Amino acid sequence: MWKCLVLCAMLLTGWLNQVPEKSTQNNSSENSKNTTMKVQQILEGFSNPPLELVTETLDLEVEPLRIEVANWDEFPYKPDVSVQIASNENELFLQYKVKEQSVKAEITESNGRVWTDSCVEFFLSPEGNDEYYNLEMNCIGTILLGFRKKGEPSAHATDEQIATIRRISSLGNKPFQEKKGTTEWQITVAIPWEVFFGHDLKPVSGRKMRGNFYKCGDELSVPHFVSWTKIKTEKPSFHQPDFFGGLEFE
Repeated sequence: MWKCLVLCAMLLTGWLNQVPEKSTQNNSSENSKNTTMKVQQILEGFSNPPLELVTETLDLEVEPLRIEVANWDEFPYKPDVSVQIASNENELFLQYKVKEQSVKAEITESNGRVWTDSCVEFFLSPEGNDEYYNLEMNCIGTILLGFRKKGEPSAHATDEQIATIRRISSLGNKPFQEKKGTTEWQITVAIPWEVFFGHDLKPVSGRKMRGNFYKCGDELSVPHFVSWTKIKTEKPSFHQPDFFGGLEFE
């Protein structure tokens, strides 16, 4: 009988060795979709709270999120960048803190080429699909706000809509050419939910959206393109909703 048991054990071992192991690897898109953060509420009941109060509250209550993925080998430089995000029933709050080896702010017109300056960006897909907003701003607070829908031309917020976005930068709001040398700067932004002109996002509490955070400087002496979640494309491109991470609004 023991010979039979040994034979059965050998057969079972051989069968198990032939069973393929489950793959634990995901592609970059899947990894991004599995990356989720919670967006907490702050300053509930406040309407247009002073930006100084927003800054103080974000620093006290919201953990910074690192933006540190350099996705393309030919652009390895990574500035020291973090973002804090929160919301209330009236506004979305963002605060970026940046330390980089040079800084530039030449663009002053709304919806201009701010990505060529020292620029931070936030892309948001309210429905988690291929429709999304791209909010881009240089280090003196010049803003571009667009909306893209697959198969259709991009649309931009009006100057009047952009004017309702409150912002304050540690570098002021006057343009300047590139200054080389390590520079630290911070920008705090309060964005009315109504500015996202293609959607009704109120109330926001409990919603699940998707998005990504970026830092770039296309025309700085050292161009760079870093993100929160990894992007897998051949060339630098932030307009990749397939690689957005999850945003859960409390």
